[in-house]
Amino acid sequence: MKQRGYVIIILIIAMIAVPGIHVVSAEKIPNWVKQAALWYGEGKTTEDDFLNAIKYLIEHEIIVIEETKVEKVDTTKKTKVANVIIPNGNSKMGNAGFYIPLNLEVEVGTTVVWINDDVVGHTVQSQDASGKIIGLFNSDMLNTGDRFAHKFDKEGVYNYFCTLHPWRVGIVTVR
Repeated sequence: MKQRGYVIIILIIAMIAVPGIHVVSAEKIPNWVKQAALWYGEGKTTEDDFLNAIKYLIEHEIIVIEETKVEKVDTTKKTKVANVIIPNGNSKMGNAGFYIPLNLEVEVGTTVVWINDDVVGHTVQSQDASGKIIGLFNSDMLNTGDRFAHKFDKEGVYNYFCTLHPWRVGIVTVR
């Protein structure tokens, strides 16, 4: 029942916000279409009836959808992004809340974004293969929902850990 109400609200917003759809005064919309929308929102009519009302509005140019040219996009400069999730529970030593994925494999030029989904803060600190801290990429404190990004421009294996929870380690492998 609520979903139908949301559909109507989304449809109205789309009609207002989407370029190419011209909004006209409510007087031009036939009463039977308004009633069909109301009944659909209340669950008293079928989706087919409601869609037929929308089809009528389009066919009779009450809602006008203009064709737009699609510009050719240069895919050679495509930005590559990959995410590492810091899951809830990652701060507890005995917990299995490792980084997801634990070893992220990406191509050269990929930007890796760490996302903190834990309820406590974390950091992302780069380190060399022996565990020595290096200054390649280092985040500030990431609170719940915060993100940290680093672009990897060279091949290699990059180790990192959380300075607050040093038992949590991860790897980014760039090929």
